[in-house]
Amino acid sequence: MSARRVGWGMSSRVLGVDFSGASDAGRSLWLTEARETGDGLRVEDCYRAADEWGPDREDAHAGLRSRLTAFDVVGLDFPFSLPQALLDEHCDGEWAGLVEWLTLDGPTDPDEFASTCRSSAREYTGDGTASLRRETDLRRAALCPYDRMVQYQTFYGIGNVLAGLADDPAVAVAPMQDGDAPTRVVEVYPAATFGWLGLYREGYKGDRRDRRATNVDGIEACSVDLGGFREAYERHHDALDSLAAVVSAGRVAESGGQPLHGSRGEGHIYV
Repeated sequence: MSARRVGWGMSSRVLGVDFSGASDAGRSLWLTEARETGDGLRVEDCYRAADEWGPDREDAHAGLRSRLTAFDVVGLDFPFSLPQALLDEHCDGEWAGLVEWLTLDGPTDPDEFASTCRSSAREYTGDGTASLRRETDLRRAALCPYDRMVQYQTFYGIGNVLAGLADDPAVAVAPMQDGDAPTRVVEVYPAATFGWLGLYREGYKGDRRDRRATNVDGIEACSVDLGGFREAYERHHDALDSLAAVVSAGRVAESGGQPLHGSRGEGHIYV
């Protein structure tokens, strides 16, 4: 498998996060910190959230939120928004309305959130599946944001993390928010990043260390200095996903953005 060449800028600090919405989220939420240099991207740290803030979901998410503003670009691995049709129905058509819906008078837990979305989506899918995806999900082969596999990440990612950043002038949640804020927060999807690089986008978890090693090699070949964390990336697929997330964050820092697919309110998966 051959990886694409990645161009890097200079000096930006970037953070990649493999997110979890589980009750013990800190155990599987991993972060990779890196810095752009003249020679590429250099990993400076890789760690599990539980080692910083404990395993509890609320503590881990609060700790993550407090750390984000130390970076120029942050890549978070969870859906930032919903399909436009559902934004129109529940959130006055706006991403800010989605943040309010999930934190004020809307669904109170991930199951109610997903059930409400499915009930509304049946009007638009026409096939009885109630699985409505954003344009960016279709482009990146991602699940719909309220799929059972990701509903916890979406609900708690928006409610516990993005909601606390939405009114912070030091942060811009892209592409929904404009401005030259010191910190840009973007949605990433490690599987899409691996696929874009010509690596394994699936089948690398569990006992497939050999495939994780292939993905690590492929990222290293893109002028990424692993900083002594190869063992963590090969042992833990969540750690490896945070590495893919930081590569995507680095590309945003270097390029300034990517062409959007769909409405700004739906969001965009950056690779």
